[in-house]
Amino acid sequence: MSRKYTKVETIAAEVFRRRSEGETYRQISETYPLTFTQIKNLLYRHKRKRNLIAKGYVVRKKGRPVKDSQDAEVFRNNELIELRMQIEVLRNFLLEVGRM
Repeated sequence: MSRKYTKVETIAAEVFRRRSEGETYRQISETYPLTFTQIKNLLYRHKRKRNLIAKGYVVRKKGRPVKDSQDAEVFRNNELIELRMQIEVLRNFLLEVGRM
């Protein structure tokens, strides 16, 4: 027997709104093709993620990172460091040659 899969994230906003209005998990699960447990787990995952973000956790993609994957800010900082090193080398060269 095959499993029935429903993309819960597509209806997540509506579930959060209805829960904040005071509906129970069972009332919400009766109107969607989801079980009580699926609704409960959806809201649990949402609360857990929200609490982690509030504590300062940085959300990253799941799975193995892409080779040479860097955030834009990290990439800019590394490039800035490299450029400063090149400027320092060029200044030292010009001082040795006597042009500065």
